[in-house]
Amino acid sequence: MASEFCLSLTKYFLFVFNLVFFFLGSALLSLGLWIMFSETSVLIPAPRFISLSLFSYLLIISGVVTISLGFFGSLGALKEVKCMLAIYFILLTVLLVAQTMGGVLLITQKSVFEKSLESHVQKLIQDFGKNDSNLRDFERTLLVLQREAKCCGWSGPLDWKPDAHCSCYSPNNVTANITDHNDHSDIHTCNITTWDKHKKGCKEYVEEWLSAHILIILMVVFVLAVVEISGSILSMCLYRQASVDYTLTMYR
Repeated sequence: MASEFCLSLTKYFLFVFNLVFFFLGSALLSLGLWIMFSETSVLIPAPRFISLSLFSYLLIISGVVTISLGFFGSLGALKEVKCMLAIYFILLTVLLVAQTMGGVLLITQKSVFEKSLESHVQKLIQDFGKNDSNLRDFERTLLVLQREAKCCGWSGPLDWKPDAHCSCYSPNNVTANITDHNDHSDIHTCNITTWDKHKKGCKEYVEEWLSAHILIILMVVFVLAVVEISGSILSMCLYRQASVDYTLTMYR
């Protein structure tokens, strides 16, 4: 009797938990698609350090992954379908392994990662303005970062040759003339003779931001890991008790 109660509790807890994830994923996917096809929406506050179009892609990817987990987890738990529970377990395991490997590689290969990132940003600056559609979202993100973080280039203003982009300048008074200060616009006109150039490279700003927020990042990663491990354990417990006959399970 007690084992049946525990099994039912596990079943419905896993169902409700993943149903919430399913609706959350649907909201993320819908929001991402809405932003992608309507970048001029005034109802959505623009993120500070990333272009709106790149932000929409991240929302869509997160939404698809969350919907997949929620679908297989909730339906597999409710109907006790072994194949769905197995797929749910595999997805969670893959995510957990990927996060672990990414963290280990980031720690052990930190210098390689920094050099690779610096190389990509330097190339992005060198190829800036060549109308490469594949780089447009990253170019916008770089400009937004320079403008909002008040930095210039990756190592410093000398990364921009011969002249720094206008996002490397800030008005030295509130009445300075500016044609367009939209974070996600390609047109940004400034008067470099009266505006102040940012002296700090964006690499320094990124390092300072990571140092200031490392505790929050580690807490988020830890919570995600706990959720994924708990979901894996519960799904396997339910998997072992689920009916072997797929047809009987679906229509019971």
